[in-house]
Amino acid sequence: MTNPEPATRSTRPTRIVQLLMFVTGIVWAYTISKQDLSQTQIPGFLMAMAISWWLTPEIRARALRLGLVDKPGEERRIHKVPIPRLGGVAIYIGVVSAVTILIAICGRLPHVARGSEGGFIGIAVGGTVIFALGLIDDLESVTAKLKLGVQMIAGCAAYSMGVRIKAIPVPDYVQAIFHLPAHSIDLGQFGLPFTVLWLVGIANAVNLIDGMDGLAAGVSAISALTIWSVALADNIDRQYAALVAAVLAGALLGFLRWNFNPARIFLGDSGAYLTGFILAALSITGVIKGATTATLIVPTFIIALLILFFPLLDTSWAIVRRVAKGKSIFTPDAGHIHHRLLQAGLSQKNVAYLIYGITAVLGLVAAWFVGQQKYYLSLCGAVLFMAVFFAEVLNRHRQRKSVHAAPGTVAGATNATTGKSPARTEARTEAAGEQSSASVRSVEAVDTPALPGSIVSPKNDESHSTALR
Repeated sequence: MTNPEPATRSTRPTRIVQLLMFVTGIVWAYTISKQDLSQTQIPGFLMAMAISWWLTPEIRARALRLGLVDKPGEERRIHKVPIPRLGGVAIYIGVVSAVTILIAICGRLPHVARGSEGGFIGIAVGGTVIFALGLIDDLESVTAKLKLGVQMIAGCAAYSMGVRIKAIPVPDYVQAIFHLPAHSIDLGQFGLPFTVLWLVGIANAVNLIDGMDGLAAGVSAISALTIWSVALADNIDRQYAALVAAVLAGALLGFLRWNFNPARIFLGDSGAYLTGFILAALSITGVIKGATTATLIVPTFIIALLILFFPLLDTSWAIVRRVAKGKSIFTPDAGHIHHRLLQAGLSQKNVAYLIYGITAVLGLVAAWFVGQQKYYLSLCGAVLFMAVFFAEVLNRHRQRKSVHAAPGTVAGATNATTGKSPARTEARTEAAGEQSSASVRSVEAVDTPALPGSIVSPKNDESHSTALR
């Protein structure tokens, strides 16, 4: 009979790092940030990352026990084992917990943080509504009309609480060329529909790219890091928007540890909708509305488009492709950019690295437009350092533990269910996940062998997006 203790021991170094990261965030908020909420971006990032990193496997384990998984065998489902799809719960709790702790440490939530400059209240209310919608859709399917209606309600709620686009700032040379009467383009009565369209569109765009292990979470994390950098520029100075972006980036990176190929849990509609909605809201409060027009190189909406380029491109291409074929834009297909790259022979990891790289370069361009390229590069460097540390130190330690027989068992003892040793079973599973990730995961190829490292499920793909129902 096996002893469960080794599993606990194998995660002890990880738990220590998570605890140190969380405590460092708290100490930083009290000391270096001096309990000033506008200066707590780094503490928020560390705490959200620690919470999400710790909570994700706990949610995965409970989802497996409760059967809240994507089950194989149904139409369009090519995976062979059940995979939990409630990763959005970890993202939501990580973001809310980190922000709540920081507000408690600092003692108050300034008025400017609640409204248009920070958008805390609008993001909290609208984000909670759209997260609940996605969670229900993860558990039981929701009709497209109902989803779109609820998403519009969430967008209107955010608009009423300060997350709104009333005008688009433009540089002086644009005003001179087009003879504009002011340094901004006033949207007037179109402000509400434009804002709601932006919020709902980006939320669905992020959900659309969530069709491959780690893709949506990684791209969104890079976008959040970019908004964090851009919002702190001298000519924008939206520190509270930068705080929310930092917290979101931390929560996504903590989750990505379990979502990157081979994925052990999916982001789900709850996570994709929530992430897209927050990014859309932050691009409004922290980018489009914050710039001083006299110091702009390009209009702020161009910067926002650069930050969110990949999900917008993939969604636009999907609409054009389906219309050109005479199909409904709600018809799902396997023609997304990541599908095409997989069909070209790239592995899942290489596809993810390629798209990450493109997103990061565009983020650097966006940061350069506001003079924040050095800050952005420092953030990316710190994230890469942590990624290498996790991969080379913590994962190697876990792998060394897994190759030894557990105490209380005979070395080489077999698993009662599989007839294989636990270490060998795990090693084979990881190897098979890597091998299968290089294959094309076409939605028609339902007989293609797949393991957790190469799963594309409808809940993790486009079929449950509002734009595809």
